[in-house]
Amino acid sequence: MKQVKDKIVIDSFLINELSAKYKMQWKHEPGLKELTGLIDTYVEQEVLYREALSMNLDRNDEVIKRTLAKKMEFLSDDLSESLEPTESMLRTYYETHKDNYVKPPFYSLKQVYFSTDKRSEAWKDAEKALSEKQPENSGDLLPIPMQYSNTNATKLALDFGQGFAASLDSLPIGKWTGPVKSGLGVHLVFILDKYPSGFFSFEEVANKVKVDYSFETSTAFRKELIATMLKKYTINIDVSDVELNKALHEKF
Repeated sequence: MKQVKDKIVIDSFLINELSAKYKMQWKHEPGLKELTGLIDTYVEQEVLYREALSMNLDRNDEVIKRTLAKKMEFLSDDLSESLEPTESMLRTYYETHKDNYVKPPFYSLKQVYFSTDKRSEAWKDAEKALSEKQPENSGDLLPIPMQYSNTNATKLALDFGQGFAASLDSLPIGKWTGPVKSGLGVHLVFILDKYPSGFFSFEEVANKVKVDYSFETSTAFRKELIATMLKKYTINIDVSDVELNKALHEKF
C-alpha cells in the first residue's frame, strides 16, 4: 500500500494557483489544453523534486525545488548521453528519419521583376504582361540575375525569400507563370528545368544525425524515466470542472 507522502494532490486550490500564474504571464485565462499542460508540468516537477529529495540532493525551497527538478533532468540526460550510439544505430536512425536529410531541389529559371515600390499596381502589371505573352519586355531592373542556372532552392531563398523558393516546385516547366510574390516584390517566372532534390548521404550528415539521435533519445529516456517514477505515486484529483476532471483522469 502506498504511503500518504507518495500522494500528489491535484485540487481546486492548485488549479486556481496555476491559473493565476498563467494569467499573470499571458494576460488571459488558460483553456483546457493549457491547464492540462500546466498540471502535467507540475506533476513532473513534483516527481523529480521528490526523487531528488530522496537522494538528499538538498532541502525544500521554492527556488531549490525547481533547481532540484532540473538537476534530475540533467542526471537523466547524462544517463542517456552515456549510452554512446554505435555507427550501426546512427545509420538505422538515419534510414528511419531520412526525410529530415533531404537536399534542396535545383532549378534553372528566368524571372521578370515588378517593383511594388515603383508601381502602384505591380500585381496587375505583372498579370497584364503575362497575358500579352511578352514578360521579358516588361518589368523593372533588379540588382540580381534575371536568369539562374542549376541553382539550389537555398540560394534562391536567400535572393528572393523563402516563400518564393517554396512556390517554385508547384510551377510548370516551359512556360511563363505567376505572378509570384517575393521579399522584393512581384515576379513572373519561367522554369527551364527542375532537378530532383534527393537525399544527403549518411556520411554527408553524420554529425547532424548524431545530434538529432542524441536529442530524440534523451527526450524519450527522460519521459520513460518520469513515467517509471510516477508509478510510485498516487495522483489524487479533486477538481470541480467536469471537462478538466475527465482530461486529468485520462492522463493520470
